[in-house]
Amino acid sequence: MIDWEFKGPFQSKDYMYYPNKENDKGAFPVTILNVNSTIQKPLDKEILDTGNHVINGIAWTGKGYITNVKISTDGGDTWKDANLENQEDKNYGWISWSYEWSVFEKGEYTIMSRATDSHNRTQPSSPFWNRKGYGYHAMDQLTVKIE
Repeated sequence: MIDWEFKGPFQSKDYMYYPNKENDKGAFPVTILNVNSTIQKPLDKEILDTGNHVINGIAWTGKGYITNVKISTDGGDTWKDANLENQEDKNYGWISWSYEWSVFEKGEYTIMSRATDSHNRTQPSSPFWNRKGYGYHAMDQLTVKIE
């Protein structure tokens, strides 16, 4: 351990959030992963039959642990709790989640996931913009077609 802030190129130039397009003003280091989730199944643009389907994915955070994942099947108008799995070792790790979806009307559906962690940090609808694109954490979404 050192008792001063290390100023190597990765810590002082590369792994930094640059919130301004024109200059480096307001830059700060990437230190903690944002709360995030992703939908693994179904796939974007997948065509499914009417009936019962399992929507599943993973969620993670760099601070605490995942306490909740919500799923929307109507583009964010309504949200329901997903089932969280493998919670025994939950600090700082990713967690699997699943949601059982019954759909009987044909059409296109936008499915979204939104995670919250134990520090009450929740995925936003749009990410914090920064020049290098680090820390992307907007709600995940995909579209499926039910036939």
